[in-house]
Amino acid sequence: MARFGLMVSATLGFAALASVVGCSGGATETGYEPRRLGLSDGQRRALYAPKYSPEQAQAQSERDQEARRKPGAALGTPY
Repeated sequence: MARFGLMVSATLGFAALASVVGCSGGATETGYEPRRLGLSDGQRRALYAPKYSPEQAQAQSERDQEARRKPGAALGTPY
């Protein structure tokens, strides 16, 4: 039982140390200071999402319609 208590205290100590050292909001080891964007969660996720525009959606819709009109398109044969 003493060994279990030692493992728990060591784990909690490591977690506390990692949270203090690893999560500092300042400069990194190389001196880089990240620029805070002040964006909401949704806006930050949008930065990494594929770019979308109404024009792209319209073009994709037209390509899909054209593919449906071509004979043999449903079978995957070249036209």
